[in-house]
Amino acid sequence: MSAFHPQLAHLGIFCIDLDAMIDFYCREFGMVVSDSGLGKSGKAGTKRPGAFLTADPTEHHQLALISGREPGTPPTTAQISFRVPSLAELRAFWRHVEETGIPVEVVKNHGNAWSVYIDDPDGNMIEVYAHSPWYVQQPLGEPLDLTLDEDQIMRQTEELAKTDPAARPREQWIKEMEEKLAAAQVSFRFDV
Repeated sequence: MSAFHPQLAHLGIFCIDLDAMIDFYCREFGMVVSDSGLGKSGKAGTKRPGAFLTADPTEHHQLALISGREPGTPPTTAQISFRVPSLAELRAFWRHVEETGIPVEVVKNHGNAWSVYIDDPDGNMIEVYAHSPWYVQQPLGEPLDLTLDEDQIMRQTEELAKTDPAARPREQWIKEMEEKLAAAQVSFRFDV
């Protein structure tokens, strides 16, 4: 008997301005259009223009952008998150958006990650983040000053982690999550 476990792979967003959204995600996140055209979207099968974007050559798309959201309607996503490999790269992204005039909504230290929040052209919140070396219980979001040097940010984050009795090194938390997921997947099996 074999089994499979579904994994989150992509996100679809109804857009107000499809062209602006394509331009933004391609320009700011290095994505490319893998396909585009008029397709059926939603339960009613309404034909709408859309585009598929990816930054991963093994995935046809990571974002499906579909026109059809009316101007003035609020986004239905809480946030769309992109991970960068390091604090240095997060700081470089922050400098980039500051220099290009993309408004930064907030910059946070979550203890387990450092985050820069911006909005895309349709007002969806985008989080760009890097993992910290610690696990800290969430939700937590303290102000983060990215003008500080990395050692100062690391010290501040370590001090923040010390205030949480459940805090521990990220590697330990990962091992615990691997065990928790393995146990959950034993009961979550589909026969293939």
